[in-house]
Amino acid sequence: MLRPEKEDKVARLKDRFQNSSSVICVDFRGVDVEKITKFRRELHECSVEYQVVKNTLTRRAVAETGFQNIDQFLVGPTGIIFCLEDVATPAKIAKKFAEADKGADKGALKIKGGIVEGSVFDAEGIKKVATLPSRQELLAELVGCLQSPLSGLVGVLQGVISECVYTLQAIADKKNEGEQ
Repeated sequence: MLRPEKEDKVARLKDRFQNSSSVICVDFRGVDVEKITKFRRELHECSVEYQVVKNTLTRRAVAETGFQNIDQFLVGPTGIIFCLEDVATPAKIAKKFAEADKGADKGALKIKGGIVEGSVFDAEGIKKVATLPSRQELLAELVGCLQSPLSGLVGVLQGVISECVYTLQAIADKKNEGEQ
């Protein structure tokens, strides 16, 4: 590769790192084309970028970003999952593919580790991140928690109004009986 090409790749990688909140490094050695294609497709469906990187160019790209500690995972063939917002969903996908081939004779996808919101995690740490609920699930829980007290308040207020209406109706019925 010529020097201008390398500089261009480093600049693009640096941009990807700067736009990511977290990254996960995987080893894809020995994984067949069909499985890696399926892996890429699932990540793409979640709007997550995956790229096979050259370790030396990656080291240059992260030198000026918050991902300098990724060097320890840049050994051997490396694929990087760039997480823009939600890290739980891509971690779940990586864990699923890593565990699917656990006992296989052929190569299996292996999680090397990653950096989540500035903290370095090894493979076991990334697998623990995969057990966390996704961003969408957390937002849904938050909305449910906020909605519950409000719906309770509406129910209480509705009960008070209904009681008032029933009392007024009973008084009106009594007056009508007394007039007849």
